[in-house]
Amino acid sequence: MTVRIATFNLLHGLDVRSKRVDLDAAAEAIEALDVDVVAVQEVDRGLSRSGELDQVAELASLLSRTGVFAPALLGDPTLHWTRGPGADPDPGGPAYGIGLISRLPVTAVAIAALPGGGPGQARPRRPDARRPPIPYRDGEPRAALRVTVEAPWGGPVAVTTAHLSFVPWRGRRQLATVGRFARGGPDGAVAAVLLGDLNLPPRVVEPALRRGGWRTLPAGPTFPSWTPVAQLDHVLVRGGIVMEELKAGPAGPSDHLPLTASLRAIG
Repeated sequence: MTVRIATFNLLHGLDVRSKRVDLDAAAEAIEALDVDVVAVQEVDRGLSRSGELDQVAELASLLSRTGVFAPALLGDPTLHWTRGPGADPDPGGPAYGIGLISRLPVTAVAIAALPGGGPGQARPRRPDARRPPIPYRDGEPRAALRVTVEAPWGGPVAVTTAHLSFVPWRGRRQLATVGRFARGGPDGAVAAVLLGDLNLPPRVVEPALRRGGWRTLPAGPTFPSWTPVAQLDHVLVRGGIVMEELKAGPAGPSDHLPLTASLRAIG
């Protein structure tokens, strides 16, 4: 019995081909991957740039699956924000973060705030600027989301996703925290998966997590989707599962390629 899993940075639903937000295109791309669980990053909730939708809930509805959203920041990443709730209850409202969408039963959910970032605002946009504002010195808060799913082989698996800072030294600190958090909680899971846009290359990610028992396979570049030159997206496993395949692509609406893996229980 095999579980197929994927990670996909969705660029808040912006289709780089049409230059407009199109969740139908994102849903079609996810459906074509034919996976049991997909981790998504850069997703909006209640933001004007994406039609004020809860994007994870909308995608879960379109795909007839269960969706879980974790706000990394509360507010608007193009204007101003406060730190995400971390372990506190989610107050709702406009937010930006990460999510997991599953067709396997979800039995537990946990969210962790990662080091760095805090309340802040985006760099002011010049009237003639062609690109949207970006967080000043990457002051964005970051979070990790862990869900426990029931695998078809009859055991729980802890699945964790994160979107780390693009500033290398901060991303390394966050990676260490995510590696510990992703091992699982008091829910009986003896197998774990860590996947997401880690914004670090394999030569950094793999040695940093190997000490914690994490394993992966070669995948190839995932960014940018039109001419991939760097692998920023990753899938790693530990415990009682083995990865049989890890593959990047195909190109879709986002500026990242999805990364898919096939997993099975050991023994």
